[in-house]
Amino acid sequence: MTAPLPRASRPVAGGPLATGATVLRAGVQTTVQDAGRRVRALGVPAGGAADPVARRLANALVGNAPDAAGLEVTLGGPTVLFHEAALVSLCGAPFDATLDGAPLPPWRAVPVQAGQTLTVGGTARGLRAFLAVRGGLHGHEVFGSRATDLRAGFGGVQGRALRPADHLTWSPLPAQAARRAFIAPDLRTATGPHHELRVLGTGDLTADLRGSLLARPFTVSPQADRMGARLTESVAAPRDPARPSLPNVPGLLQLPPDGRPILLLPDAGTHGGYPTPLVVITADLPRLGQLRPGDTLTLREVTREAAHAAHLAQEWGLRQAEWMLRQ
Repeated sequence: MTAPLPRASRPVAGGPLATGATVLRAGVQTTVQDAGRRVRALGVPAGGAADPVARRLANALVGNAPDAAGLEVTLGGPTVLFHEAALVSLCGAPFDATLDGAPLPPWRAVPVQAGQTLTVGGTARGLRAFLAVRGGLHGHEVFGSRATDLRAGFGGVQGRALRPADHLTWSPLPAQAARRAFIAPDLRTATGPHHELRVLGTGDLTADLRGSLLARPFTVSPQADRMGARLTESVAAPRDPARPSLPNVPGLLQLPPDGRPILLLPDAGTHGGYPTPLVVITADLPRLGQLRPGDTLTLREVTREAAHAAHLAQEWGLRQAEWMLRQ
């Protein structure tokens, strides 16, 4: 049973909560996320939105900085009652969403009036979306980021997923009309159900692993969260009890002793002792945030030059879109 809000925080008309918004339904796992942290040297995961492309474009649509905090919606979204006017955008997987019962178009800036209710339902494809509010959401800031770290229990709203009766606030910015902007489909993160992830080999990649990991289908298991996505098929994993714990980064493919690969996501630990023969290239990292249990994927090795070119092309497209939306 959800505890009531403190008396000073109850959304009474004309009272202290005549601003912001109140969560009526929390959704499956809705958290405050932004661009994450850069203190991995301290053993703190980067965190941040699992689909950074959706975060950047959603923020650009409402006139926010690219790293502004918003809500990351997973599988099933929240219902939020707005107590003041706002400008919102929903980008990422194609979630069903309504505003007072009328369809809310994704990949658009949509004005919300005080008293209106925004409902984000489910999605048949992909896993996550990013809901941006003009001004950027407030939250507990740790190491320069409001991103929620569920395992450590800090950031965002008390370091946890949203609950009914939570109150959301954002920074005031001058009003901005909703632009009739169109986000080109090729800028958006692909949402499956079939994925081809481009990868680079590491020092752990042997000829046997190259043959067993590349160009064969894998399936995303139900063991998929913000730390990592485990695959159902297994390969012969090398064993080295003396192997030291080495740094991890999102995108690495770990091989635990059972041979079922794990693709690391933003909340993964900063060090680990499992072999990591492959790493997903930067341009394809957003796709990891859209891996849904049951999706299939293949891993394709590319050169470092190809990986660099793909990153530059993606970044150029995103910066061009952000620049045009600022004009």
